[in-house]
Amino acid sequence: MVYMTLPDEISQKTTTAPAWSDADLSKNPHGAQDKAERVEAMFTSIARSYDLNNRVHSMWQDQVWRSRAVRLAKLTGTEDIVDVACGTGDLSMAFYKANVRSVIGIDFTQAMLDFAIKKAEASSMEIEYRQGDAMDLDLPDNSADVVSIAFGIR
Repeated sequence: MVYMTLPDEISQKTTTAPAWSDADLSKNPHGAQDKAERVEAMFTSIARSYDLNNRVHSMWQDQVWRSRAVRLAKLTGTEDIVDVACGTGDLSMAFYKANVRSVIGIDFTQAMLDFAIKKAEASSMEIEYRQGDAMDLDLPDNSADVVSIAFGIR
């Protein structure tokens, strides 16, 4: 297991108010005009603590779930993987460890990608990370053998 401290230069915005108030949530937040900005602000504000929170809140089961997802994909080593809403890159890295042909991780929030990139570099993993919207992926049709989305559907 690799433990590392990430440098302060990784983008991290401090917010004074939650991205979604109780009043916002009592309505349909998916219809909000500024939904994209709010989602980005929310995930930017939690990027630094995201991995630790996943571990603690799941009692470390999030790592088990990722390993199981990779096993269930029944990979042969020739696959091109796209991990949508990849966050800090844990599932992308799990796929990479399965010795696939390529892994692309896509996330909406640059702060999450900053952590994914640093983690992959620290582990000498050649994973391509891109900022993008899961609703409009900038990829050619049939360019992936496996497409994953772990915690992007909430």
